Amino acid sequence: MRQAAGGRTQRTRRSAPECPVRAAPLAALLALALAAGCASPRDDDLFGMTLDVESQQPWASDPELRHRIHDLVEESCAHTGLDPSQLYGMTLRIVDGEIPCGSVTNARGCTWRDQGVIAVSTLAWLSFEPRVPCVEDTPIPHELLHVKIADEHHTDPRWLSDEFWSPLWQRARPADCLDDVNASATLVW
Repeated sequence: MRQAAGGRTQRTRRSAPECPVRAAPLAALLALALAAGCASPRDDDLFGMTLDVESQQPWASDPELRHRIHDLVEESCAHTGLDPSQLYGMTLRIVDGEIPCGSVTNARGCTWRDQGVIAVSTLAWLSFEPRVPCVEDTPIPHELLHVKIADEHHTDPRWLSDEFWSPLWQRARPADCLDDVNASATLVW
């Protein structure tokens, strides 16, 4: 305390810690928190989706699976114009069997937007065997277009357009996923 003019007593204020060593850990913690919030997304981040793999296919246990799905989802979103933030909180499920979807009992994929679920099958497009040779051959791009435009009855011309799907198929399909049996069926997701 100190004496002010006129005889009144005044308290002195402290504006900062006297010891900078005490403030250093707090500053470091704050810097770490800010850096974590601004870090670039990992290349195996699935845009906030949960991945649920119920498949026995060899590629389903590949350590690079999340990275490959990330790349496929990123390419598909860019191609279809889907904002990837719309995927946040959804579940991407990959299964070995048929998927009942509306009036189709043996679909290869289905999107339930209101439930936040995208399901794709590893079954081949036109038959049960051979199965798709890689995750890039599943109908993930097709289902992502459903996330963007819904259209459960496939009335949009993009669904059957080679001109629409072929550029994505060429970019997204890695060299180790070439399979002549399924190639022609995959041109249209």
